[in-house]
Amino acid sequence: MYSFIKTTLTTLFVAVTMAVFAQTATPGPSDATTAPPTSAASVAQILCFGSTISLKGPTDPGNTYKKYQWYKIDNTGTKQLVKDGTDNLYTETSAGAGYYSYQLVITNTNDCSSDISDPFKVYVLPELTPTIAAAGNVTAVCEKGASSTTLTASVANTNFTYTYQWTRNGVDIPGATTNTYTVTEQTAGSINFGVKVAYSLNGTCAQTATQSITVVPMPTKPVIVAGP
Repeated sequence: MYSFIKTTLTTLFVAVTMAVFAQTATPGPSDATTAPPTSAASVAQILCFGSTISLKGPTDPGNTYKKYQWYKIDNTGTKQLVKDGTDNLYTETSAGAGYYSYQLVITNTNDCSSDISDPFKVYVLPELTPTIAAAGNVTAVCEKGASSTTLTASVANTNFTYTYQWTRNGVDIPGATTNTYTVTEQTAGSINFGVKVAYSLNGTCAQTATQSITVVPMPTKPVIVAGP
């Protein structure tokens, strides 16, 4: 009876301990200080800010896998158990930019455990917040191309490279793919210019900034008449 109680308590202790570890894993990146990757090939995956990280382990080839133990490296370099389950999937909502590193151990029905996997490293990009500034704060130009203003797109984080696409009233402007665009217009009215800025590391991670420009009509050509 004593042995049975001892075994039961030990099993419960292990289960509770593993559950606590799974619940107290440090949120956020494993490493938020190392410089970002220089290319998409440098890590296993590059995701947009706030994305869900979705991982998949190998499929059980013969219905012999009993459990999958997912580990995450926290920001102190410590390996933490984040999931101890029977399926081969793990998901986590990213909480901040940086590197997220994971490892996996598989145990079969005979309680034989695999070697721990190589780290799977994901990089989550910082939030992207582009802005547009008009040169000299000039947001009005004369019609018929008589004057111009230059718009410049900026992103505060200079640790990355970006791609640009300018738009006029929501339509892409052919060839306008640098961080500046010079506005000249023929017809009076209000024009909404925008720029879509994307990370070079992952072009799907993009945001748009806009700037309205007023095109002012020219005075009519004067006619001189004789004075009184």
